[in-house]
Amino acid sequence: MQSVVESQKVTQNFISDGHVIDLPYHALQKACISIFGLSLYTIKLPSIIIAVLTALFLILLLNRWFKSDVAIVSSMLTTLSTAFLFISGFGAPIIMYVFWLAVILWLGSKIIGNDNTHPMLVISFAFCTALSLYTPHMLYISLGIALAGITHPHLRECIKQLKVYQLVISVAVFILVLIPLALGCISNTSTLVQLVFTHDFSNFIFNISTAFAPFFSFITAYDSVFLAPLFGLATVALIIIGILASIGKLFTSRNTVVSLLVIYAILVSGLNQNAAISVVIPIAILTAAGIESIIQKWHSLFPENPYAHIVGTLPVVAVILFIIFADLSHFIFGYHYTPAVANNFNNDITLISENLESGTILIMPADHPDYEFYRLLEHKQNITIMQEIPDRDNLSIATIGEPSTDENLKLKRIITSPKKLNSARLYIYEKNTTDKQGS
Repeated sequence: MQSVVESQKVTQNFISDGHVIDLPYHALQKACISIFGLSLYTIKLPSIIIAVLTALFLILLLNRWFKSDVAIVSSMLTTLSTAFLFISGFGAPIIMYVFWLAVILWLGSKIIGNDNTHPMLVISFAFCTALSLYTPHMLYISLGIALAGITHPHLRECIKQLKVYQLVISVAVFILVLIPLALGCISNTSTLVQLVFTHDFSNFIFNISTAFAPFFSFITAYDSVFLAPLFGLATVALIIIGILASIGKLFTSRNTVVSLLVIYAILVSGLNQNAAISVVIPIAILTAAGIESIIQKWHSLFPENPYAHIVGTLPVVAVILFIIFADLSHFIFGYHYTPAVANNFNNDITLISENLESGTILIMPADHPDYEFYRLLEHKQNITIMQEIPDRDNLSIATIGEPSTDENLKLKRIITSPKKLNSARLYIYEKNTTDKQGS
């Protein structure tokens, strides 16, 4: 709901108003709502679109470092994990952390070590890197890339091999894309603080512990939108195997990327807890390394026996299918039956669209946390949002969450929701004081 409110602020004056944070996502979300209307599905549609693209780039990225079969399997494990499925349907910009990392790393891997780099790859890298800066704290990724390009001899040599016109066009594209962001930061200095720093450094350690608590908690269910654990025990085992297999190759480009991304996710989550989800990318790489290590170990036992290779692959396939099934079951049922998590969600927008007639007055105080969202819904659902009950008769009145105490209202229906602990969510009344006075 908060994301939708921010998306509707992307107007002609969004730069002067400073509404540039997560601009690519909010612009897409506003476009979806403008075209298809405001509903539960249009709110989630941008995340679903970006999730599909992220899964594609993740396969391409892993395919740069692993065989195709390992890349596909590990990407399936990642994209069907509870963590990825959640951000894919959350309807908020949190998925952009994973998306930008997958895109930038894949484009960078295509440019590095390529003697004849296509100009569009270089331009796309500059374009995506610039757009990623609209996401809070992604600036540190860009600074890390720039620092690596300056200090690493191999990267410097690769940059020198690029044609001058490619660099000129890329720099021009980078600057042009950043103009709205720069103007937004100048017009509203708090925007720069949200993009780079945090308003309260005293909670730095607390934010880190809170952000990563649901990732590997197999006992406790936290009062959070995240379902613990976000990665199952079998996936954690593959990650540990991947870490052990990578210890001897610590300074390879792949393991260097994993190490830096883990450090980034930990430190930046102290500034913004949502940034912890960026650990999905290094987890995907380590999962692939674990699967590759298991297959290689088995094949090394019978290097000349293809039948043994096939037989040895079957248990691996069975384990992978078990992990996928367990993650899907955990995601589907966990968000319905874990009270601490499920109570953070509601389907009020669906209840309103299905049960309120056109012209119904929805009573909601101005200090309600979702007041701005329902004011937007007012124009889409043809209902009226008011803070007090109007002094007129023959009205259809509704309240959300709490019943009304007005004696002039006659309760007609109570709409319940299976997604809330207090299941009575929508109270529908009829106001007709004339009949009451007459009787």
